[in-house]
Amino acid sequence: MTSKLRIAFIGAGRMANLHAGLITLEPDVQIVAAADIDAARAEAFAAKWGGAVFTDHRAMLEQTPLDAVYICTPTTQHAAIGLDCLEFGVALYVEKPLDLDLRTAQRFVEAAEARHVLAMTGFQWRYSEGYRRAEELIGDDPIALVNLRWYWTRPPIRWMWDRTLAGGQIVDQNIHLIDVGAGLAGEITTVYAAYNARQTNHEPEFQNWDGYALTLHFSRGAVGQCAGTYALFPEIQLEPAADFALRDRLVRITDKRVQLYTPGGVETWQNTEPLHRGVNRAFIAAVRTGDRSYIRTPLRAGLVSTATVLAANRSAQTGAPINVAAFLAAESAA
Repeated sequence: MTSKLRIAFIGAGRMANLHAGLITLEPDVQIVAAADIDAARAEAFAAKWGGAVFTDHRAMLEQTPLDAVYICTPTTQHAAIGLDCLEFGVALYVEKPLDLDLRTAQRFVEAAEARHVLAMTGFQWRYSEGYRRAEELIGDDPIALVNLRWYWTRPPIRWMWDRTLAGGQIVDQNIHLIDVGAGLAGEITTVYAAYNARQTNHEPEFQNWDGYALTLHFSRGAVGQCAGTYALFPEIQLEPAADFALRDRLVRITDKRVQLYTPGGVETWQNTEPLHRGVNRAFIAAVRTGDRSYIRTPLRAGLVSTATVLAANRSAQTGAPINVAAFLAAESAA
């Protein structure tokens, strides 16, 4: 009889509960522990999904035999906690972005690679049916333009209102679209960004930009744009979208579907499962089998996408275009 995979969570909030609900749909998985600095939050998670409760993740790692850990904490803790986990050899699912500190993030990625730990970044779009269909529709054909758009409201989690903790919308949210663009059009080589600050959101606790506009250059030759805002309302129901313009056709990916626009009309393929189901299925399959081919977004890919969005922040602050590779190298060495 196959033994159950023993899974733990560090951070027991919104994303941890989402992932827990999906991995329990996979066979032979058991959630055995949760660690959160808020004991009540960890207890509520354990009451729903099972497992022991900890307020110290190192105590959890030391006392609990584990196969894999999900890191679902605020962004500034991802890499440091990841480095702690590497000491115990567990497989890792790390929420995006990898960290706001690229030096620590780089050290985490290099240490994971040196130890051959199975580890991935949580970019769920790349595991969706829509993304996989888009790969087929685009193939290796040249792309003229990439247009990425995410219109949103004030984040539901208050620490995300502070750009020193979450990085702003491009870092915390539009990074998914940036990653989709890089996956289909090649890595982003240069970013040039302009943001505005609190033109519309005047709440004292909102310490963030509320409008974002990026110009992008991709390694396969395409140019692109990425736009976002925190100014709108949650009921607007405009899906985040990634558009890819090729000769005489447009491929549009959202979190729910992919569409192909041609002179003959529009074809639509709906995702048949929740957006996060595929990424969790892939991680559990990789942990169960040891087959890393399930992992489309290893930590190294997460590092590059994280560097890209942090380079956008730097560009907005300096008013200058930023070469992403040079920025990553400089920040990692700082």
